[in-house]
Amino acid sequence: MDGSQILLLLLLCAMGKFLLVYYCIHDNVLQSCAFSSAGRGVRSDCQIAQYMVEGTNRIFTYRDDSGAFRLQRTEIVPAGVTLCMFCTVTDWVETQCQDNGQFSVAMPMTCNEPMRPTVTRIRDNECSGTMYAVGYTIEGQQLELYRTCFDASNARVLYSQSDVYYKSFFPRRPWVEFVADELFSPREATAYLKSNIYHAFNYIYGDGQTYLTSARSLVINRGHLVASADFLFVDQMSSTFRYLNVVPQFKSINDGNWEKIERWVRSIIPQSTPFRVKTGGIGILMLADTRGVFQQAYLAGSKIPVPEWTYKVVREVGGRGLYVFLTYNCTFQRERPQVLNICSPVSCPLSLPNTPHDGFTFCCDPKQFPL
Repeated sequence: MDGSQILLLLLLCAMGKFLLVYYCIHDNVLQSCAFSSAGRGVRSDCQIAQYMVEGTNRIFTYRDDSGAFRLQRTEIVPAGVTLCMFCTVTDWVETQCQDNGQFSVAMPMTCNEPMRPTVTRIRDNECSGTMYAVGYTIEGQQLELYRTCFDASNARVLYSQSDVYYKSFFPRRPWVEFVADELFSPREATAYLKSNIYHAFNYIYGDGQTYLTSARSLVINRGHLVASADFLFVDQMSSTFRYLNVVPQFKSINDGNWEKIERWVRSIIPQSTPFRVKTGGIGILMLADTRGVFQQAYLAGSKIPVPEWTYKVVREVGGRGLYVFLTYNCTFQRERPQVLNICSPVSCPLSLPNTPHDGFTFCCDPKQFPL
C-alpha cells in the first residue's frame, strides 16, 4: 500500500478474523476500500460521476439481500453490488461494481423510450385525502420515489413526502413538461398559466384588482413540494414535474427563502442516512376585493386554492423531528404576520431575509409541530 494513498487505516478484530478498512484516492475521488484476510485483496466502492448521471436515461436499481429490487438513490455503489439498469421491464443491463472501483459495464447508458414513473394509490392513515405513490412497478414490486396526499374534491395537494439522500454534486436539471396523471382536468392543468391566473384574480377580486397588473404578470407559479434537486438521477428528478407535486406559490418566495431552505437542508444531510422531508400547504390565502371584502384565492373556479402558508418538516427516517420551517405565502402583506398557533417559534438554523418578497418565515419546535 502506498502511504500517499492511504488516508485512514482501521483494524477491526473479531473472533480471530480481521478486516482492514481504509480510504484511498482513486481518480481524484475519495472511496472506501477494504482488505480482507480471506485473500480478496483491496476492494473499492464505485463512484457514480456526474457525467454518468447526466448521460444516462436508464433507471438505476439494485437487488437487496432478499432479492427484491430497490431504487439506487446515492452516488456510491458498494463493491460487489450489481446495478440493474432498466429501460423497460423486459430490457435491462447489469453492471457490477468491481473490486477495483470500476463498473463492469461502463456508463453512461442510454436506451430508446425508457419507462416513466407512474402514480399508484396507496394506504396511508396520515393522509386526510387520497395518498399516491410516485415511482416504478418492476416484477410486481412498487419502487417508491415519493408520496403525495391529494384532496381530489378541491384539486388540492395537501403535502408530499420523500427521503432525501446526501449527494456531492448536482446534475443539470432536465427540461420536462408537467404531467396531470389524469387527476387534473384540462382546465386545472392550465390554471397556472399567467393569463389564466390573471383572469381568475379578476373574477374573484374584480376587474380593478391590483394584485396582478396584466396577463403577463408572473406573480404565482408552480411551487414544487418535493424538489427536483432532492434527487440524484435524471429520471428521478423528472418525476417531480407533475401537478400532483405542486401548490400555487408566490414566485419571489419560491425563488427566495424557500429555495434557501431547500438548499440548506440538502447541505446538512449526513452521508450515512437520509432525511425524511414532508412539505405542504396550510389554509387558503384571503385577499381583499375591490369592495374591501376578503375573498379566498383560487386558480380554477373553486379549485386549486392558494395556500396561505407553506411548511417543511425535516425528520430522521425513524421519525424524530429535526427542523420545521413555516413560510407565509403572500407578498402583498408588507408586515410580518402573526405565526400560526400550531407553531412554537424557535431560532432558525440559518439566516433568512425578513421581507415579504423573500417570504416571512418562522421556525417551529419540531417536537410540538403536529403535521
